[in-house]
Amino acid sequence: MTLVLIAASEGAKLLRGRRRVALMILVSMLLVVLQAIAWPYYRLSFNTSESLPGYVYLVHVGELPAKGDYVAVKPPKNRFFPVWLGFLKRVRGVAGDLVEERGRKFFVNGEELAYAKPESLKGIPLQVGPVGVLPPGYYWVWTPHPDSFDSRYADVGWIHQSRVIGRAIRLL
Repeated sequence: MTLVLIAASEGAKLLRGRRRVALMILVSMLLVVLQAIAWPYYRLSFNTSESLPGYVYLVHVGELPAKGDYVAVKPPKNRFFPVWLGFLKRVRGVAGDLVEERGRKFFVNGEELAYAKPESLKGIPLQVGPVGVLPPGYYWVWTPHPDSFDSRYADVGWIHQSRVIGRAIRLL
């Protein structure tokens, strides 16, 4: 009798496992359909680095960010990342803000935000990004991680609003 109960118990576990897999597949398919419907307005973006908190962001396509917002951007052509790979960053400078560099340290309106490393993790020399007053339609984007590839480097520089995919909201 014990053997039959154990077998029945294992069968129930297997059935529950199959139900979970089926439910996960159904939820995934639902998310794909919802994403297809919402594609013109919203996109999911995944943070795969340590540069920002969280892993999943909802991007409101076409919505321009304000200072302090997370933003998804299309990076300019650069030596390190393909242009099709979107970046998730934080907006720290907007039109009218003063961006300064002193000894490879970057300041926005006098607040020290970042140090621009002289070379990449692979030893490739890095030039500092532009400085001055941000003109209308431009953003200084950044993350606090010391290895972040952002506006502190010439390869990224200031981001024009035409490169903004949309404002990003952290989900997870």
